[in-house]
Amino acid sequence: MMNSHEPQERLDPPLPRTLEPEVMDDPTEAILYDEMDHSEVNRRFVEDFFRSPLAVGDPDRLLIDLGCGTAQIPIQFCRSHPEVRIMAIDAAPRMLDLAIRNIDIAGLRGRIELVQADAKSMQEFSAGIADAVISNSLLHHLAHPFAALQQARRLIRPSGRLFFRDLMRPTTATEVDRLTALYAGKESPAAQQLLHQSLHAALTLSEIREMIEKLGFDPAVVQATSDRHWTLDVRSG
Repeated sequence: MMNSHEPQERLDPPLPRTLEPEVMDDPTEAILYDEMDHSEVNRRFVEDFFRSPLAVGDPDRLLIDLGCGTAQIPIQFCRSHPEVRIMAIDAAPRMLDLAIRNIDIAGLRGRIELVQADAKSMQEFSAGIADAVISNSLLHHLAHPFAALQQARRLIRPSGRLFFRDLMRPTTATEVDRLTALYAGKESPAAQQLLHQSLHAALTLSEIREMIEKLGFDPAVVQATSDRHWTLDVRSG
């Protein structure tokens, strides 16, 4: 029988999801985001896409990038694979303004098409138009991320591929602080705040797996792939 005078272990309550603005359209924030060093994360995203066992077979030539931001990842994809063409979609005009500049500097306007649209409601796009839909760090911005996942599923062809990666919400506020210091400690205070907010807004592994199961996929296709990211990699059909 437990002694009532023994100290009880105090468990932190689960960290709730705290939403941030869905569309990053403030010009100052857009510039700040573009200037942050995402190079390593972007490089790994592109490399993991092409190195995956699901990349074997018919090449994924036409990609849709949901939440393309300033087009850093579409540019990296096109530089890594000469046959790739990308429809890069974002809801924020300020982000797309910077994306146009970045694409022009890279000399890739002929291979990357920019489109302003809401990833949660893209009925103007025909079903099955893409070989793959990719997305990096979009879902944590959305109050209703499942709607964007449904649209992504609709846009891929039979046997098309979904490749999503996003932040994973830590279990405690202390862990949010630790990860922010570890990965943004050398950035400006404003950049650190962006990451801090994003970690609070992110989905947990169990939350994203539940959504993927509702789409008809095995939830195990979503895996934790770093101390702060999960990755979805699956083919339909």
